[in-house]
Amino acid sequence: MMTQSSRTRRSLPALPFVLLSVALWTPPAAAQTRYRVSQASAFRQESGSQSKALATVSEGVEVTGGSPRDGWVEVVLDGWVWASSVGRVARDGHNLVISSSRGENLRAGPNGDVIARLLGGFLLDEVSREGAWVRAKRTGWMSADALADVNDQPVAAVPDVVSDSAPAVSSRPSLDRAVTTRGTPFARTPESEPSGSLGPDTPVRLLARNGEWVRVQVEGWVRESDVRSGSSGVLVGVTAAELRTRPQDFESKVVQWTLQYLSLMTADELRPEIPLGRRYLLTRGPLPEASFVYVSLDAVQVKEAERLSPLAQIVVVARIKVAKTKHLGNPVVELVEMQVKTP
Repeated sequence: MMTQSSRTRRSLPALPFVLLSVALWTPPAAAQTRYRVSQASAFRQESGSQSKALATVSEGVEVTGGSPRDGWVEVVLDGWVWASSVGRVARDGHNLVISSSRGENLRAGPNGDVIARLLGGFLLDEVSREGAWVRAKRTGWMSADALADVNDQPVAAVPDVVSDSAPAVSSRPSLDRAVTTRGTPFARTPESEPSGSLGPDTPVRLLARNGEWVRVQVEGWVRESDVRSGSSGVLVGVTAAELRTRPQDFESKVVQWTLQYLSLMTADELRPEIPLGRRYLLTRGPLPEASFVYVSLDAVQVKEAERLSPLAQIVVVARIKVAKTKHLGNPVVELVEMQVKTP
């Protein structure tokens, strides 16, 4: 038979509601806002116009940041930089430094659009690597006046009817879509022989102008068996004419060119874009263009270049260091790899 204990069972005291709430509550993460840079502006180490400028961020770039404080916003700059222009370092909590004294471009992707110009000595943090490119980021400060909240951007209404009182449109020609007015020859460069033709009313996209010529992009279909894929992150088909027209768009990018080897040279004071005493290839191209291209070499590449025969055609993958030299307007590239083209 069960008997009841004479001891009184004590129940646990109820926890006050306020204590329970405190135990379960965690502070929310700092709100992040997506901003668009409304005008090219300095990226600074600290807030304030007297703080050290580390980079210049291009107009139209989007960055993530916190809420404005005293006219400044702490933002994160995230992009890709050419690996040979950075060095490893352990300083102020960062592990990379821009080692080039001329600074370097930060791009949206490997060989992508330039989003910022980083100064020499800029410290940043490595995120990942892809071939010859490093993804890195850095937190800094930008003026709130140069940033616009992407979510607060007003959408411009499209008028149903264009009236005589509508604002005048700029007369500056834009590079956009077009169609051919008649059957027209299609050439790789203004100086080369036509490699094909386009029929009338073919849709094209205008990319660049050079005198009476325009570079166009055509979309269409070909058999897969008739094409060969290019290397990832390497631009194929870029001409010297394009470099002269839009040099800022191509510096630090990697291209594949076919060149004609002329001679092995040593840099002097007349070519300040190449370090004094550095060996380089004097070449003609990119073929079929007749321009000159200077191909800068390292010590190992010089030994390979010494075996080249004059007038040999070479296929190079190279990084564009300078799109136009100061005196002659020829590009300077840094050789990544080279192969002699067989007839």
